[in-house]
Amino acid sequence: MNEAKLYLVCGLPGAGKTTRARQIVEGAKAVHLSPDEWIVGLGISLVDYEFRFKLQDCMLEHAGKILRCGASTVIEFGSWSREERESIRQVAVREGAVTELHFLDAPLDELVRRVRARGGPDAEALASDVLLGSSDQFERPTREEIALFDRYVGPDDHWPPL
Repeated sequence: MNEAKLYLVCGLPGAGKTTRARQIVEGAKAVHLSPDEWIVGLGISLVDYEFRFKLQDCMLEHAGKILRCGASTVIEFGSWSREERESIRQVAVREGAVTELHFLDAPLDELVRRVRARGGPDAEALASDVLLGSSDQFERPTREEIALFDRYVGPDDHWPPL
């Protein structure tokens, strides 16, 4: 079996995904794949979803190659649907890697506050359109889905583990 791990960090904007992903990268010496960093670095809007989804597809293909080389990978896509999370998990399964799901959450008003406090050119669109306008479309992981992963770290779980 491959020693590599795929860490999938999911949640709504402002939930703390990037903070958790960075903790994992530091603790596990993993490669961090975050479309937000690339999108901002390329000067594209965070809410340009056509570009985001194409980039995520490329990053996921790259994640498989990284896992195949025996290196762990942190995927930080948001991953709103169970279907998307399962597609990501399957990349690890194909490469014989361990899977770990990290789900981060907070009350909606707190997410909106965090996104607005973080600022940036897309902060208001993320707060108003994404969080207030469509966050009800986010599919929180169910017990059945969680059981598919080798390990689960939920919103109330400490990372790194004590």
